[in-house]
Amino acid sequence: MICSEAHSLAETRIFHQAVGVPYNAPSSLGWEWCVAREIQSSIVDKLVVVLDLLAESPGKLSYSEIVAATGFNKSSTHRILSILLGQKLVQFDERDKSYSVGPKLMRWAKAAWQKTDLAQIEDQDLLELSGASGMNVAVSVLSDYSVTFIRTHIINPYRLAVKLGGQSDLHCTAAGKMFLAFMDKPALDQYLDIAELEKFTENTLIDQKTLLTDLKLINKNGYAISNREEFWQVVGIAAPIVDYDKRILATLSLWTPTRFGSMEELKSKAPLLLDAAAKISARFGSMI
Repeated sequence: MICSEAHSLAETRIFHQAVGVPYNAPSSLGWEWCVAREIQSSIVDKLVVVLDLLAESPGKLSYSEIVAATGFNKSSTHRILSILLGQKLVQFDERDKSYSVGPKLMRWAKAAWQKTDLAQIEDQDLLELSGASGMNVAVSVLSDYSVTFIRTHIINPYRLAVKLGGQSDLHCTAAGKMFLAFMDKPALDQYLDIAELEKFTENTLIDQKTLLTDLKLINKNGYAISNREEFWQVVGIAAPIVDYDKRILATLSLWTPTRFGSMEELKSKAPLLLDAAAKISARFGSMI
């Protein structure tokens, strides 16, 4: 209520100042603080809207296009653009009277991108996911036509399973098949031309048609499974860690020896895995 009244008082004071008439505001506890808070919040919101619009636009935008796209009135738009221009967050091209993102924003983006290394996947991420799921956790990256495990947290070990720094084939692991699912057709065709699809267990997918069907299912579900395909005693699921452009950077996996959990039990943990992968992906700019 105080902030609502304060807003009206602020408008009245602005009007008096505009016409040159002194205005003595009535005493009201905290009204100036409320006005400042509302005005700052409104300005910040509008700044973000305009910056987001220019950043997402495939080309430069005119003043009228910005007004139409944001729905702001002309005076507000002019004020916001003036602030952004002053801070070099937006630049103006005199030749065609258009606006685009400015050099400072580009520097921020470059600095942020330089920090998007896989060190942002923290040990705590693995600990929390393992604690919530009761499963082993691994992070892997693509290395040629293999997956390399760069981070692990093991609570239920299996002596034959690949250790930290080890590699596995793509076609028989959940992590590997997730990378395959993200490949475009030329890259996938090239892989299939040279891959041997070696049989490790009775469940290993060694037929290209069967593997391609599985990749379609992975794209539909959002996660991959390996049901005793590399080791008969091990099951696993994997989700992608992606960047702002939806490019896969790594995979996050849950796996377990079958004496500690079944494939169905592991699949029931998929929501936990997908949520954890999405949170990590957000650090790399993903909006998913």
